[in-house]
Amino acid sequence: MLRNKICVVTGASSNIGRSVAIELSKTAQHIYLIGRNVNALEETSDLISINSCEATIVPLDLTKFELIDELGHSIYKKHHRIDIYVSCAGMIKHLSPVTSIKPKDFEEIINLNLISNYRLLRSFHPLFLASSKPRALIISKNINHSGSQYWGAYNSTMLALNNLIKTYANENKQTSLKINLFEPPLLESNFINTTSPGEDKKNLIELNKVVTRIISCLGENIIETGEIFNFS
Repeated sequence: MLRNKICVVTGASSNIGRSVAIELSKTAQHIYLIGRNVNALEETSDLISINSCEATIVPLDLTKFELIDELGHSIYKKHHRIDIYVSCAGMIKHLSPVTSIKPKDFEEIINLNLISNYRLLRSFHPLFLASSKPRALIISKNINHSGSQYWGAYNSTMLALNNLIKTYANENKQTSLKINLFEPPLLESNFINTTSPGEDKKNLIELNKVVTRIISCLGENIIETGEIFNFS
């Protein structure tokens, strides 16, 4: 049971991140809501308050790396630990041939999808170890093939992210931390509308079903670490 947990959710202003935060709030003690859009985070917080769960809104651009360290210190001062961490923040920007990607856009995608996750792990590591049964789940993509046209920037970051998380998991196998990756299916979202505008809506999975699966990957009974979970 995920009761009385101190939780952190990035990308909590919309879609998967918001829905995961709301579901966690049904049993959690406190949730840190991280995202760029203050108004959207406030909406998430209002929805969470219905479940009598405390929330801290953290309007944060995760590419401002120095602020990530400050966040870790702030959580330590108030709660001393992180029990549940779900990373939902990420971007694709747009699909484009490799030679057409603007260097600024490429760097932005790398900074958010990869470097920010490294900085968050580095900042949160002692907070994970302060928890009795810490669980972490990183939303990603299972790159089992390479070279998909127009996905060069995004897929490069996902491949690197998956390797980073698996390495971190292996380095912490002697601790109680279980950190895994999750590849969501196609679901109705701005992300899918951008990447697959012609996708038949019949092929999309309901968001609440995906969230239920995500929550199941965070249970105290999870013994796997460094694995990639999917919807099935």
